[in-house]
Amino acid sequence: MAQKKRKRSQSIQIIKKSNDLIEARYRFDIWETRVFLSVLSHIHRDDEDFQAYRIRYNEMIKSFGLKSHQSYDLLRKGAKSLMSKTFRVNNTVDGFDRVKEYHIIRTVDYLKEGQDGAGIENQEYIDITVEPEMKPLLLQLQRNFTAYNLKHVAKLGAQPVRLYELLKQYESIGNRKLLIEDMRRMLEYENEYPRFADFYRYFIKPAVAAINKNTDIEVYKEEKIKRGRRVHGIHFYFRAKNKQMKIPIQPIQQRPAINFSIGEANEMTNELTLQDQLFEKHRDVVVGKFGVTPSVFMKLLETHDEGHLEQAIRVTRRANYNQQIKSNIAGFFIKALKEGFTDTKEEIQKGRVAAEKEKAKKALQAKYNKEVNEIIRAITKENPDITNQAISSLSGNYITKAILDEKESELGRSLEVEDFRKYKVLREMVKGKIMEMEVSRFQELKTSFAERQKSIR
Repeated sequence: MAQKKRKRSQSIQIIKKSNDLIEARYRFDIWETRVFLSVLSHIHRDDEDFQAYRIRYNEMIKSFGLKSHQSYDLLRKGAKSLMSKTFRVNNTVDGFDRVKEYHIIRTVDYLKEGQDGAGIENQEYIDITVEPEMKPLLLQLQRNFTAYNLKHVAKLGAQPVRLYELLKQYESIGNRKLLIEDMRRMLEYENEYPRFADFYRYFIKPAVAAINKNTDIEVYKEEKIKRGRRVHGIHFYFRAKNKQMKIPIQPIQQRPAINFSIGEANEMTNELTLQDQLFEKHRDVVVGKFGVTPSVFMKLLETHDEGHLEQAIRVTRRANYNQQIKSNIAGFFIKALKEGFTDTKEEIQKGRVAAEKEKAKKALQAKYNKEVNEIIRAITKENPDITNQAISSLSGNYITKAILDEKESELGRSLEVEDFRKYKVLREMVKGKIMEMEVSRFQELKTSFAERQKSIR
């Protein structure tokens, strides 16, 4: 297979996944996890399509800190078994829950079993191609993703990696509530450890211990979320161990490269899109308090502006305060945003805003008309004949002449100059024509008026 060679940093190997993939339903063993993470570390930020990724066994020994006497057979088995695995991603369409299932690996090229001899070490690699359907989850990610350094999870088991990623999504917030039911679904643990005590003992406790020992974040507090006497979820509180080495995570506009300096990474965080800015501005409420996942929130921002977003936040807050939310706050907020929920206070406020806008529009128009009249008075003072010139020009246009003829028919006589001052429709026609004839004199006023109109809207 043709290989695309790239120089790779020995200290920073970035893993980058869409948040939908992090929250997907799947279960890997340790070698499947290592193979998949190794593939991700080879994906470059500018890749438009997947390459044939070559994973050498001696590189994996170094990356994951493994013992050198372990067999290449473990890598081969991990890659082969990954061929049969899928990701299941949840989404909602028109109010109905749907699941999209992704096949991960398309092909695996490996050294056949039972071979030995000189030069065998040079053949101890696998070449992997990824299914093209995985592109939205792994390639050209601009926002709604999480990035981290491979070395921070190199010593974790398969399941602690999953908890690490779920927490890493919220690193900029520093805490996350995870429901036990959601964790079971994502980890495919529905039929294992049915008692919370066992789930906590065999998954959460050892995963947190491994994260605290081996990664760049530290879980310093856990709070059990209860419904009655039953534990419904866990609120994790965590922080970066070394802020100087903190790798920026979603949402950012530019994609982090596989090889980049910490300085370059910090520079990228300054270039946020409007969508990213809205996420940063409102995430503490929408994500932190309402419990909407970052991936869902970012999708909502693709189709809703700030005005509708802030209205949904206000309505949700009041409904929650008044105990009007029957199920979960996140679901209510999403529906409020999509369907444009309002309440009494919102309607009163809308009425006030509309009245204030209408008042401002009328005041602006009156000021504009006054300033136009002042300019026209100055022009007619400089050129007393310009009014006659404008009237003559109106008579030469078949559209305006039809209006003049109709007025003459109504009056039963020819129009006089005084008529163009007396009757509003004629007066406005002359003003308009003078503005056409002296367009440069009105340009600054028109530009200013348009900008003020826009600010009112």
